[in-house]
Amino acid sequence: MAWTAPIDWSDADEVPSAIVTAAMLNEQIRENLGVLSTHTHTGAAGMGATTMTGLTLTALGTLTFADQSANPDAAGELQRNGNDILWYGSSVVNLSAADASAGTASLRSLSTSSTTAAAGNHTHTLSQEYASVSSETTVSVLGNDVEHEVITVSRAAADASNGLFLAGYFEPGVITQLGITYDMTFKIYAGATLLASIVTDEANQPFYGQVFRLPGSTSSVAYKVTAQWDRPGQTINAKCVLALLEVTF
Repeated sequence: MAWTAPIDWSDADEVPSAIVTAAMLNEQIRENLGVLSTHTHTGAAGMGATTMTGLTLTALGTLTFADQSANPDAAGELQRNGNDILWYGSSVVNLSAADASAGTASLRSLSTSSTTAAAGNHTHTLSQEYASVSSETTVSVLGNDVEHEVITVSRAAADASNGLFLAGYFEPGVITQLGITYDMTFKIYAGATLLASIVTDEANQPFYGQVFRLPGSTSSVAYKVTAQWDRPGQTINAKCVLALLEVTF
């Protein structure tokens, strides 16, 4: 069955002697209506265009996709594969799947796992991965105003997203002698990075300390404390405890 171009019934050239026959009506009405009822938009005469440019869907209630049993593979394609609707931009994106792997766009249910969305009304529990507290270390420091290493703790974080909390506590010995006050300087390092420099001229006081929140590093980092005293030729005892805590958020 093929489409036949409609004739002009007022044109004597197309309708000889103005006589309408059963064959003409069958061709013009029955056959053409049959073509219209089964047309597949091939672009041929009577079949309709192959594209739907400018189509509006304001009155459309349901849009049903035929199962292509395959994913789209060209930019701009939207198609169904089984129960999924997929879009291809620079890669395939599943528009109907939920809780896809981290880093892949998808619908997300509300939860606290790595592939779901936060509901906004939950709390995070900190999990301690590792804790290291050194024993109290006492070092004799020569008063040559040069740094002397007191203690070092090395640590590689289990994950770069973890937080490291470093706390150093220090206590100088007697640093006021013969009526002259001398300075004791403690320095805290993370590798080659100086985190803090603490200067005190108070003797035998409770520990001085600071806590630092540092980014996790999966490479081993040496955390250390040094002490220096500025009384020439004399020595003094400096005490130190260094604590390192790794936390998963």
